Amino acid sequence: MSEIIKTKAPGRVCFFGDHQDYLSLPVIAGTIDRFINIEGKPNGNEHLKIKLIDFDSQINIDLNESMENLEKGDYLRSSIRVLKKNGIDINKGYDIEIKGDIPIKAGLSSSSALTVAWLRFLVKAASNNKFDDEQFAKWAYESEVLEFNEAGGLMDQYTISIGGMLYINTSNASYKRLGTSLGTIIIGDSGVEKNTQDILSRLKNNALKAIDIVKRDNPSFTIHNAKKQDYYDLRKNLPFELHPYFYAAIFNYDITQNAILELENPTPDITKIANLVNAHQEILDKKLNNTPQEMIFMMKAAENAGASAVKIVGSGGGGCFFAMTDLESEQKVIDSIIGAGARSAFSVNLI
Repeated sequence: MSEIIKTKAPGRVCFFGDHQDYLSLPVIAGTIDRFINIEGKPNGNEHLKIKLIDFDSQINIDLNESMENLEKGDYLRSSIRVLKKNGIDINKGYDIEIKGDIPIKAGLSSSSALTVAWLRFLVKAASNNKFDDEQFAKWAYESEVLEFNEAGGLMDQYTISIGGMLYINTSNASYKRLGTSLGTIIIGDSGVEKNTQDILSRLKNNALKAIDIVKRDNPSFTIHNAKKQDYYDLRKNLPFELHPYFYAAIFNYDITQNAILELENPTPDITKIANLVNAHQEILDKKLNNTPQEMIFMMKAAENAGASAVKIVGSGGGGCFFAMTDLESEQKVIDSIIGAGARSAFSVNLI
């Protein structure tokens, strides 16, 4: 294979189900028209020479490396390792450029977009075989989460690999495509830095701890069958500091279930969907404490400018949020977000 190889993968927005996928609960997410792009040409040796344009840096990977002990988060090498385990061996070197227009470490899953685009590049470089999107989703999840025992779920890898707006049952990795339009979607990039793994670990560990304690006293309880009343009936033996995590697990699950019913309606009520988004954000902020005050100020500004719903995306603690609005209010909402101190704001299309 001697021709130039080009691949790309989109960013994603989680609309419903934040901090639910690692509990094997469903999520609703969609891909947007912001991408990580990879382009490479053969260099005649056994090295991958990778220029990270957005970081003005370079990584060199010797294809003869053992790749047994990898640094945490080295998804470029873990992807090679995963493919090798699956019989796809990369043995030709390439000069590669990677660049994109997805905000980095900001909640739009730039890292998973990179992993998916990278896996697609490596497979094209190594094999003429065709693989379906679900296979790339599985490889991406393995490369990012399983290889490093990270705290996240599979939402990012599956949404980005498969594409479109999806309802994903994370307990068995099945999904449904959704065709609903949510109007004009605006992304606010707050510029507030986030620490994804620390946040995910705290929220995941506390949620699982709360569920385990409840199950110890109530063996028949399962989070997949939980109803809102279960929170009030079963919280009595929980330490008070775990109440918010148990509440969030149950009530966000209920919100996602209501959202899918509305989104699958032939004539969905966008106002109802917006109210569900806002209810979800209320829990993320007040119960899980994942929305910094600077971002709350920006989100309030978007609401005052005409946004019907706003919600932080990704793990939280910083990064981006999205706002739902109409075409008439689009520029006003963008201007209000920037005026409130955001690094940038821009509209996106679901693709």
